[in-house]
Amino acid sequence: MDAKAEKIALFRYGLITPLVLESLPRGELTRRAQEIAARHYEIPGSQRTSLTVDTLLDWALRYRRGGFEALAPKPRQHRGQSHTITPQLADLIERLKPENPYRTGTTLLRELALSSGQSEPAISASTLYRFLKQRGLSERQLLAPTNEGTLRKVDVILRQGTT
Repeated sequence: MDAKAEKIALFRYGLITPLVLESLPRGELTRRAQEIAARHYEIPGSQRTSLTVDTLLDWALRYRRGGFEALAPKPRQHRGQSHTITPQLADLIERLKPENPYRTGTTLLRELALSSGQSEPAISASTLYRFLKQRGLSERQLLAPTNEGTLRKVDVILRQGTT
């Protein structure tokens, strides 16, 4: 466990101590959790200052089942990978956007929905924009001159498609 995770686990343990030190009847457990949740805190690694009763009860249950280690946040197994953009959708976006770099995100979302036979896009606008930027497919990135100053990315992509 790294230092940040340990700090978070210690904070959580400090809050749930009154809930886990002794066996409490359900009503008393909830009442104590409500008292703890009524206060404001400086939560490590978060901008939030309050917690819900359900969160506190969840932490207490996790502690009972897995001990102190269970209170540490778990790292995402798929960090840096998109949750909603399938490889097929990524291929379609990567094909459509360079065809017309001026195509807006809204238009692209509409075309993606139509191509998949849906009335609503499968992804949000923010997910699409983040994907385009990460892949170098934003309008600015596609139209920016390369280091040689002669060919733009869009020119290279379009030439690849015609050969």
